[in-house]
Amino acid sequence: MNKIGETIKKLRSAKGITQEELAEAVNISYQAVSKWENGGSPDLEMLPILANYFGVTIDELMGFKLATYTNKEKFIRLMADAGVLKRGKFQIKGEDTEYYVDTENFTTNIHLAKLGEFFADLIMEAHLDFDCIVGMAYHGISFAAATATILANKYGITVNYCSDRKVPDARGRTICGHTLEDGERIVIVDDLINSGKTVAGRIQKLKEIADIKVVALVAIVDRGDGAAFMKKEYGAQTLTVISGEDIDSAIKRGIV
Repeated sequence: MNKIGETIKKLRSAKGITQEELAEAVNISYQAVSKWENGGSPDLEMLPILANYFGVTIDELMGFKLATYTNKEKFIRLMADAGVLKRGKFQIKGEDTEYYVDTENFTTNIHLAKLGEFFADLIMEAHLDFDCIVGMAYHGISFAAATATILANKYGITVNYCSDRKVPDARGRTICGHTLEDGERIVIVDDLINSGKTVAGRIQKLKEIADIKVVALVAIVDRGDGAAFMKKEYGAQTLTVISGEDIDSAIKRGIV
């Protein structure tokens, strides 16, 4: 069995799916999957599709360093490969940093599906009780929609969904989708959190619509004191896929 065939089989088994289910997910025949796992190799155009599906890099799919990366490090590699994590010299809010996170480069439906699954898993693992998913304009809107979809498809959870608007529409509405009601518990989805002050302004706008309770904020990374701020101001949890320290560690280890 070749290296890539072994890797595909390990990844498939770890995900708990059959050859038929993998074949359906990547739109090929299950005979092709069987052939890969028994000595054949995927066509080159299949490599990025398989890598994205399993949440690994193409290098990892080929069998390089597969056992050396944690799930967080694999996500950071995904960010780097997608151009979301940019290396260099930057200044953010007056502080020098070696990287910049540009979530606009999460541009494919596969990226969106992966983020939605990461966020949905975080929510379920935290055992949150909530009534509505709220996406923060602008990046958080699509991320929240993906999260709500995964909650339904993967976990069978039905919740309300809405997103905020930075600019009211012609009828003065600042919310799209579900109309928030007094007493509802919400989970906010956004791309990044730093100090928490920006999202606080948006929460104030939501509270002008209804007397809602913020249960949690879900984001890709917290690069400041956002978690402490959310806990102090709203008694809310902050759930992130990775932390700034995770990125710093990945850079030091040469992972990105």
